[in-house]
Amino acid sequence: MIVDLLLYNTHFANNPTVTAVILGVIGAVFSLSGAMLYNDHKKLIKRGIQVNGTVISIERERSNKDSTVLNYPVISYRTLQNELITKKHNIGISRYSYKEGDSVNVVYDRTDNSLFTLNDASSKSVPFAFVLIGLTLLVAAIIIFIVKGG
Repeated sequence: MIVDLLLYNTHFANNPTVTAVILGVIGAVFSLSGAMLYNDHKKLIKRGIQVNGTVISIERERSNKDSTVLNYPVISYRTLQNELITKKHNIGISRYSYKEGDSVNVVYDRTDNSLFTLNDASSKSVPFAFVLIGLTLLVAAIIIFIVKGG
């Protein structure tokens, strides 16, 4: 859809170099964001403290009027110091398999108890999806530049 808009919209189609640069920048941002999410997740899994947590609720958020609704699980867990932490997970997806009351595997930071990740498939796959989308946009930018601009 984005590629079609950029290729066939007369505003962008008049200057394929601008289109390629815009796509390249968006692709780079997606790729870097995914890489940073993956790196943060990996560091927490490696160095963090693993405890059991509970899904307290699912918060549904829509970034704008026409966008997909993202579901963010709100997780409650106890630290080794018996401190109760309740916080919304930073990764939201359109379909979560979690329901209120489900048990989850939480990994929290040793120095900041409120910084956590879930040791689940979604927390691992969402960063890869960002990188894949970013790389796809970068390839599209290169193709546009070569075919239409170069």
